[in-house]
Formats: sequence, C-alpha cells, structure tokens
Amino acid sequence: MLITLPYVKRDTPIHRLDPRAKLLLLLAYGLAAAQTSNVWLILAGFVGAACYYGLARLKWSETRRAWLFIIFLNVILVFGNYFLSGGAIVQGIDLSHQHQLFSLPFLGFLNHPPYIGPKPLVFSVESITYMLTMGLRNFSIAFLAVAIPYTTNPGHIGVAFKQLGLPDQFAYAIDLSFRFLPTLARDFSVTLDAQRARGFELDKLRGGIFGRIARLAPLVVPIVIGSVVGAEDIVNAMELRCFGVGRRTWLTELQTRPVDRLLMALAMTVFLLVTVLNILGNFYTSGPLHILHEQGLPAFLLH
Repeated sequence: MLITLPYVKRDTPIHRLDPRAKLLLLLAYGLAAAQTSNVWLILAGFVGAACYYGLARLKWSETRRAWLFIIFLNVILVFGNYFLSGGAIVQGIDLSHQHQLFSLPFLGFLNHPPYIGPKPLVFSVESITYMLTMGLRNFSIAFLAVAIPYTTNPGHIGVAFKQLGLPDQFAYAIDLSFRFLPTLARDFSVTLDAQRARGFELDKLRGGIFGRIARLAPLVVPIVIGSVVGAEDIVNAMELRCFGVGRRTWLTELQTRPVDRLLMALAMTVFLLVTVLNILGNFYTSGPLHILHEQGLPAFLLH
C-alpha cells in the first residue's frame, strides 16, 4: 500500500491555494533567484518566502525532520562550495581586487602537477557575503518547497501536473514519486522492527565497511524485494486499466480562484523581469540594469 507525505490538514491561505500556483511559484522563484547574487534582492526574496511559509502555520514538530535535513544539506552546500573553490567563486563579481579580511592555509587546485597543493583560503567581504547569499537563497527556496507537501492534498498532486499540460504518464509518474520515499521509509521501519524481533541488532554490526554492508542483508533484501514487487503490482494494475492507451479522466478537477491566478501571474512576471534584467545587465557595467550582476555590498564594508 502506498502512503503519502505528512499532509497537515488545516484551513490556512496556503492550504487553500491551487497546487498549480504553489508549483509555479516555486519554479519561477527558483529560476529567478539563480540569476542573481545581489544580497539585497535575495534577502527580499527570503523575507517574502518566510512570510509565505508563516501563512501555512506549520509547527516545528510537524516539519522538524525536513528542516533538519535541509539545514544539514545547506551547510554542506555552502561551506563545501566555498572550500572546494577556495573562496574564488562569486557569481558575476570580479575577484581580482577583493577586500580581504584574512586567509588560512588550505589545500587547493593548481594549474600544474600534482594539481592539488597548499593554497591560501581567502576570506574576504565579497566571499563571505556570497556565502550568506547562497544560504539565504537555499532557505528561501526551501520555504516554498516544504510548504507544498505539507499543505497540498496528496490526491491533487498528479491532477495539478496534468492540468499544467503534462501528459497523463508524466503526471502519474510524478504523483507516484511523491509517494515513493514515504512508502520506502514506512517499509524500512516495518522491516527493521520485524528483524529486531528476530534478534537482528543494527547497532552491533562489526567488521570492515564491506562486512557491515554484508550483514545488512536481512534489512536491505526484504526492502528491495518489497519495492520491486510493489512496483510490479502498480504496473499490472495500470495495464489492466489500459493506462496510456487513450486520454484519461481524473476524479478531481482543480478550479483556480482569482487569488491563484494573481499569484501565478505575479510569479511569472517577476521571473520574466529578472530574466530580462539579467540579459540586459551583460551589456551595461553600472546602473539599474546591472543590479543583478552586483553583490550590493554597503559602502562601509568596503573601507
């Protein structure tokens, strides 16, 4: 049996939004935010996304696991990118004249053999601001993304993608993908409890890495086999219903409200405006049209 993400049934403005509006907002904002490193624009987007998430009235106890994973992943991405690049990757900024604060001995990539060697890790106003901008961008996207599974009826996910114009096969595949991880987590929990009742102790695995992997067979094999059998059952059920042969109808049909249409129009307008500014900014070195290609650092930080 398939299960879904932990949908929280609640009457809030975000819960009442059309799923298509939420998906388009996430897509438009993600693509727009990826086109700039201006800290003030990203900060404005972060505040807006936080307010949007606040309207969903989701409790920390309901989303704790998701946010712990997001925080961990964001830290890894931000600091991993900084250390791997040696602080030398800042989108759209000339780092030949950095306002350096300090540097630390570190390893970096070289242009000659052995290609990895000692290299100072520079901490500058520009690079630290970029790290902050990356973190704010990732968290703002997370605010919009986390709200979708927790505020959207699982039965409306596939319908939303279908009414966005995707074929039935793609819409249903996306609907199943939303259910896959929660179902896999449920199967893992059930299998682990069953194996522990038979004396299997996950905390006392010994040996090397390969030995430990081999001793996980009583846990991994039933989960994999169960997933394969479940997938075959779904395929057989779809074939019996001639899925994919002709045009399908869906039990639920979504109806957009004026607020949904307004949100979708606003999201697409902002995305198109940012894209146009990004293109025009390549032809100007200063001024309002170049704003997306600047970090927007305050003057007092550069002295």
